[in-house]
Amino acid sequence: MFVLDSLRSAFNVGSVFRTAESISPAGVLLAGISARPGGRKVGRTSRGTHGIVPWRWFPTVMDAVRHAQHNRVIIAVENTPDAVPLHQAEFPMDAAFVLGNEADGVSGEVLEMCRMKIVIPQSGARRCINVSSTAAMIAWELHRRRLAGEADTLSHARVNGSI
Repeated sequence: MFVLDSLRSAFNVGSVFRTAESISPAGVLLAGISARPGGRKVGRTSRGTHGIVPWRWFPTVMDAVRHAQHNRVIIAVENTPDAVPLHQAEFPMDAAFVLGNEADGVSGEVLEMCRMKIVIPQSGARRCINVSSTAAMIAWELHRRRLAGEADTLSHARVNGSI
């Protein structure tokens, strides 16, 4: 599951829906000013996956994280000093990954609520990967673990599509 914290770009939101559908079953929790399905840009970029992937909107990212905490481990995807590289991180396959705002990242308040922080190792000077690309890398790592037989049992919430 992806938790999107006030993503300004409808194109990023639509791309995350496409990625979430590719690792089906998965869900998307939208928070704050995140673009929502119903608009032309999200619909076009998602290529209709916003109608397949379970989603829900919350007024604040804290509301979304509290909702996800009921049955998932919350993981922030943020470049912090204590972040574990994605490929080395041990997490359940049904974790909720918080993706921060394009300009501000994941808020400090949310970081405190997360059980772990992960980072995608980078060699470029900017150390700045687009948020929808980040979601795709997380999806690939989940899929890679499934293919390698490293996946744990999926939770009931993910299997029945509820978010």
